[in-house]
Amino acid sequence: MNYNFVCKSNHVSVVFGMELSQLMFDPKIQLPSRPRRPWLRAAALALTALTATAQEEPPSRMRLPGTPTLVFLASQLPDAGSHLEAIRRFKTTALRDLKESGVFRLLDPGSAPREEDQGALSFWRGAGANFLVRYASRSLAQGRLVIESECINLETGAVVLKKSFMGEAAATTRMAHRMVDFVVGKVTGTQGAADSTIVVARSTGPGIKEIFGLDRDGRNPRQLTQFGSLTTHPALAPDGRLACVTYRGGPPQIWGQIRPDGPFQRWYPPHGGSGLELSDLIWSPDGSRLCFVQENRKGLADIHVLDPVTGQESQLTPGGRSSRWPSWNPAGTQIAFLLDQGGTPQVYLMAADGGRVQRLTGDPAPKACVAWDAQGDRIAFVAREDGQYVLYTLSPAGTDRQKVASGPEPVESLCWSPDGRWLLLGLKTGTGPRLRLAGLDGKCQDLGDGPGDAQFPQWTLNPVAGSSLAEAKVPPSLPGPAPLGSTLVP
Repeated sequence: MNYNFVCKSNHVSVVFGMELSQLMFDPKIQLPSRPRRPWLRAAALALTALTATAQEEPPSRMRLPGTPTLVFLASQLPDAGSHLEAIRRFKTTALRDLKESGVFRLLDPGSAPREEDQGALSFWRGAGANFLVRYASRSLAQGRLVIESECINLETGAVVLKKSFMGEAAATTRMAHRMVDFVVGKVTGTQGAADSTIVVARSTGPGIKEIFGLDRDGRNPRQLTQFGSLTTHPALAPDGRLACVTYRGGPPQIWGQIRPDGPFQRWYPPHGGSGLELSDLIWSPDGSRLCFVQENRKGLADIHVLDPVTGQESQLTPGGRSSRWPSWNPAGTQIAFLLDQGGTPQVYLMAADGGRVQRLTGDPAPKACVAWDAQGDRIAFVAREDGQYVLYTLSPAGTDRQKVASGPEPVESLCWSPDGRWLLLGLKTGTGPRLRLAGLDGKCQDLGDGPGDAQFPQWTLNPVAGSSLAEAKVPPSLPGPAPLGSTLVP
């Protein structure tokens, strides 16, 4: 599938100096080749659960001229103890997240500078950097460790972001995800999406599909349902509750969780199956309502909304036509959808109660799939034109239509990344289903290794409230920012 992208945003360069030859770099930056020695000091702090603390400005894009450059420095302290592998995993994960965020361009500086230069703000500022991000780690008692990180604005010498993570060694992967997301948010104004989950339907046997969760990069699959039947169209609420369509009882039914990690219950139809097809599940932004599509025996489909707590259900579209692919705006006040009134589905908007319907597209090309981004700025859709499936975005007003990509494989599903930097397409190829990332900055890549067997993806940030990532006040142990021209080495 050939994608032709139009670049719409600047890249941010990243300079770092820690054993990164396994990644692909742009070797244009050359820094002095000198011995590297440890330079950071970490605190021995003890908490049983992974926690994070922040001292940062509100996430707003830095006002810097040109393309900002970010220096990433890591230090391995002598007392890392038994956590060497966990700390190595933190570093590898953070660097992969930086590379795959769609924001940063990684540059290899060669060898790290000498110790007295390693922490000098003026040195890195002279190398063309605007920000310096550093972290330190240390093992604690009872199998725990602490990782501290901070981001320094090299234009002013001020620490603009501090994050401290503590907990079991097994949590270092999520520590890295969170750190990178905060850094991305500080530099761009929109928090990153490394700490997120993609839910998909995957085959586990003949005629059987179950719902799986994947990391943002398609790795680390974990099975979320055990229905032992055809199970499709997953939807993940902001707090982690899962809903899906399953045929466990024969006819299709909607099952879901009233609380995160709770048991699955049948939600719709309330009295067993009716034999009508159910699909296109999606939660409202506040997680209180679930939209879905029900197809009648004449092949016409309508959009319904369900309150899982009360069981109240209503039909939003008037019937007699075919309406599919509901997608909420971030405020939960409007729904984008496809409406077929005469053989050519088009993109429409309606109020959350089904009123005030308006059409956004009207050209002859039939539309397939629609998705509203989490920022509320763009609506993506796929059009079938001259044997190609073309991915477009446009504004909620129906203006500023832009072509993003095109290819011959049918697109059967579409969703945005939580940060609005990527679109994830579910493709039907000759070798089976395939997930493909389409970036708005000109990047395109398959998600995971090869075609795989994943369908109907939805992408959601991992919940933080009530989890082991609850914020806590932690005394900082990294040295404060040094004036330009001095050193940060204690």
